[in-house]
Amino acid sequence: MNKLLIISIFFCLSGTGLAQDKEDIVLSVLSKNVVGKTFRFNLSDKKDYLNEVDVAYLGEIETKAQKKYYIVTWGRVWGPNKHTTGSILLYDNKKQYFGNYVLGASSDLPIKLDKNELFFYNTTKNECDRSLVTKIDFSEIPKNIFIKCSGELGDVYELNLDSLEKK
Repeated sequence: MNKLLIISIFFCLSGTGLAQDKEDIVLSVLSKNVVGKTFRFNLSDKKDYLNEVDVAYLGEIETKAQKKYYIVTWGRVWGPNKHTTGSILLYDNKKQYFGNYVLGASSDLPIKLDKNELFFYNTTKNECDRSLVTKIDFSEIPKNIFIKCSGELGDVYELNLDSLEKK
């Protein structure tokens, strides 16, 4: 029983640390206020283990309800096979975490934000029509976003409003 309790506490504390690291990294990028620049962070805690994160602040949106949000991308590469994941993070006008969209890979991340629209390009996706561009209007925060791959096919991603600790 005591072993189970100690192991449970260890996993809870280690997960909280990662969430706090993520929060600190994002806030450091937001504080620089440099739109479009990608900052790389090495999160590896083991020798010869890849765990890097690319974080970019894409800009600020204003909804029809006149609420302001900061849009940040988080692309992670890890492991010997260089697996990737990507997330779009939303922070409110007080730079408090609001929510995110967890995407399939870092190649799914948007490239830019212009006039409340996020732009997604397929230029690095071999399985998709590389000429397709998806524009997502953020004048209202969408519950789901659809990123085109080819024709009418693509992927749907849901807005997650859970705390950053669960991500």
